Amino acid sequence: MVGTGQDPNQLQKVIDVVHDGVVVIQDEDIVMINEAFSGMIGLSGDDLLDSAFEDLIDSMSRRRDKDAIKALVTGESPKRFNTRLVSKSGAVLHVEIHPEEIEFDGAPAVIAAIRDVTERIALESTVTELENRFATLYDMSPVAYFTLNRDGIIEQVNAAAEELTGCPASEMIGKSLSEFLPAPENGYDPAGDIVKEALRGKAVKNLELEMRCKDGKTIWASISSRPFTSGTDRPTEIGLTAVDVTRRRKMEQELRVESERANLYMEVMTQDLNMVNQNALFALEDISISVDLPERLKNVVSETAWSLRRAGRMIANMGVLISLDQKPPEKMRTALNPHFKKAINEAQRDFAWKSLNIKAEVGDKALEVSGHPFMWYIFFNIIHHSASSDTSNEVNIGMKARLDESGEMVRIEVVDEGPGIRDEIKADIFRREGAHLDHLQGSGLGLTVVDRYIRNLGGQIWVEDRVPGKPEKGSKFVVLLPAWKEELAIPPIVFYKSDHCIFCGPVLESLTHVLKELGISASVINLVNVDDPDSGVVEDDLPALPTIRLGSHELSGFQTEDDLRSAVSTMILMSG
Repeated sequence: MVGTGQDPNQLQKVIDVVHDGVVVIQDEDIVMINEAFSGMIGLSGDDLLDSAFEDLIDSMSRRRDKDAIKALVTGESPKRFNTRLVSKSGAVLHVEIHPEEIEFDGAPAVIAAIRDVTERIALESTVTELENRFATLYDMSPVAYFTLNRDGIIEQVNAAAEELTGCPASEMIGKSLSEFLPAPENGYDPAGDIVKEALRGKAVKNLELEMRCKDGKTIWASISSRPFTSGTDRPTEIGLTAVDVTRRRKMEQELRVESERANLYMEVMTQDLNMVNQNALFALEDISISVDLPERLKNVVSETAWSLRRAGRMIANMGVLISLDQKPPEKMRTALNPHFKKAINEAQRDFAWKSLNIKAEVGDKALEVSGHPFMWYIFFNIIHHSASSDTSNEVNIGMKARLDESGEMVRIEVVDEGPGIRDEIKADIFRREGAHLDHLQGSGLGLTVVDRYIRNLGGQIWVEDRVPGKPEKGSKFVVLLPAWKEELAIPPIVFYKSDHCIFCGPVLESLTHVLKELGISASVINLVNVDDPDSGVVEDDLPALPTIRLGSHELSGFQTEDDLRSAVSTMILMSG
């Protein structure tokens, strides 16, 4: 027994400053309380004093905790326990009771500190529920999950990981991740690099690697990892996911092979057909010059020659579409006026029997766009379409170019007085690829090439009526092309790589994509291979591979496209 002989008034003053609820129980009744306990229960001192403490405990807890309650109210070796009280409002309160035996007013009593832990219990219950849900989702997920320790040892896996590797959890747990990835050789250590990145606090996303299964087979998997921390910045565990992408990669490879084969056949076919066409055209020209043909046969020769020239253009356009898929031309500073002139000259050669009256107006002769050396082919194909559609022998076409109001785009208009284009096919006429549209048969591929060229340059094309609402009065082709702007003067980007680095290839590919997206040539990247003794750099001098230096800023290790986009944008802003 502690605290014998206390003055009740002095004891009341002491317990009133305590934040937890405090009660003094003597002969099973409450003989003293503090304000905190009164507020907790919602009853005044008059309501609580001389009442049985057991009456405050809910009925279920009375049965469950009867031994602890009896010891508390009788003072027979009371011990700490948890129970539930009922407040005046009927709310159930979870409490911790810490009792001590004392002497009160000359007789044995128990003083108990009562702490309301309702919120903590509710929080613990919520956490437990979330943990159970997570455990269920973890095990039911179709994505393979691995939990690794700081040494790359597998501590936990889900059912999808067992299915992916063909290995039961009991055999995987305790093994190194490296046993399921390509074996380290010549400095190439995928598992080690993934663990190192995590220990540096870095996440890895969608890294495609080969994985080894229990049966000895290999699969391709898209791997992502993230460090887990527990109250500190120091990673305690590593979470890793793996998604089987073997079928996708196999299909991509098959598609690549088939595409290369198709392109080869198409290239050979177009070259051979073009040669056949040229020979036929030369023969027809020779006949028309050397032989005095009747008028009827002259017309036949002329129409046949035109059909051959048209077929030649279709073959050329097919070749252009193939080349655009394989390697689009690099954007460069391009003056419009010379391309207008070349397009007009080529069109007039193709329609020698017609009178093409083409009036070109370029507001500023020095008007320049972000283009390439084949820009003339865009305007040639539009003129060609207008001249082919117009059945008259005299074709009038107007061409205009000016900078738009924003100053960002150059607006080009090509206007004809031909039969026009019906509203229902205005959108389809530029996209003949893959479209099974009967109303476009015989229209060739010229406008499809135009659309592809313009989209690759970041521009737009559409067609309107020359006279609004009257398509039969002719067409107006509207082209928007980005106005040329000098590339930003930015410092070189130094990219330190190694042949054995698993992150270098994917990160370099992402960096190139980001630069292209921002209109910056990939030539600003200075590649330094640290495996080369002449590079003057050794891997140990760098924080990790790859290391990328963008002006005064440095990135190292695996980087997502978002990381790179942010870093390059910052470098551009800093460089003015």
